[in-house]
Amino acid sequence: MKTKYVLLPVLALIILATCISGCTSTNPSSGQGNSTSAVPVYQPSVKTASVNTSEGNVTTYQTTGSATQVADFYKTEMTNRGYQASTALHEGSDVVLTFVKGTSTVHVAIATINAQIGPLNLSQAGATTFIITERSA
Repeated sequence: MKTKYVLLPVLALIILATCISGCTSTNPSSGQGNSTSAVPVYQPSVKTASVNTSEGNVTTYQTTGSATQVADFYKTEMTNRGYQASTALHEGSDVVLTFVKGTSTVHVAIATINAQIGPLNLSQAGATTFIITERSA
């Protein structure tokens, strides 16, 4: 339980850091996937929020898969797409992964939490939340 409260500020920081230069919110699609991105989306998942900023895009998803399953998916898929794993922060099963390819950086924050961060409701019982932050220089 302590882990959830340790990683929660990290997740909030990723979202806030991306929004610093001004962001616009878009309605989450009720469908699946992320059709405008080269970053794969773990399935099954539901997009719960999306924010576009001048620094990049932040998209939040929820899934019934475990944090470990989601992390393993991104480690494999991002490597298969030519990204290099840059850093990984671990706190129990919660993790923040960073991948780099050329001038593009992708952060994937994964946690099983029950909380509300501003407009993001991350409280679906038993759900794993993952946040993809994409940034190109």
